[in-house]
Amino acid sequence: MLLTLLYVLFIVVGLRFFEPHVVGMALFALAAPWTLYELIKNRFKHVLVPLAATAAGFLVWFLDSVLVFKIVPVLITSLFFAKFAEAVIFKRPFLATMVQKTPKMVWSEEKLAFIERSHSYWLAVTGINLLLQIAVLFASMKIWALYTTVGWYLLFGGALALQILYGKVRGVK
Repeated sequence: MLLTLLYVLFIVVGLRFFEPHVVGMALFALAAPWTLYELIKNRFKHVLVPLAATAAGFLVWFLDSVLVFKIVPVLITSLFFAKFAEAVIFKRPFLATMVQKTPKMVWSEEKLAFIERSHSYWLAVTGINLLLQIAVLFASMKIWALYTTVGWYLLFGGALALQILYGKVRGVK
């Protein structure tokens, strides 16, 4: 999450002072070594974000197009959407396994079952986020930056609050 904020800040501030190809070159110069480090250290486990930043930097550097910078959050959102779609369509739930890794929290079987049944809900939420991310691709840089740094956090925070409230109303313990 912090990386999203840093990415947007880097792009917005960079474009304020430099041409897009220069910002792309700088992003490439920062992200390429990070990608190599992740490939060497973790193989492919944590390479997605640095690889996306490296590719975006490279493409902007050569294409001189700001739109490429804006596409990265759409691609990341698309991956989340695909993961939830896979969970719903192929019955491969993963959320309960993820939340069980939360340190210092004990989860009841009832809560885990409730979370396990929420993949369709989160598929809809990520679908809405994907549509909004696509819409802000064509908006001004200010609107894109606002949604990419704050808007989607509010969307997901609100969706999580609704899920928790729904669970409390249903008596999930």
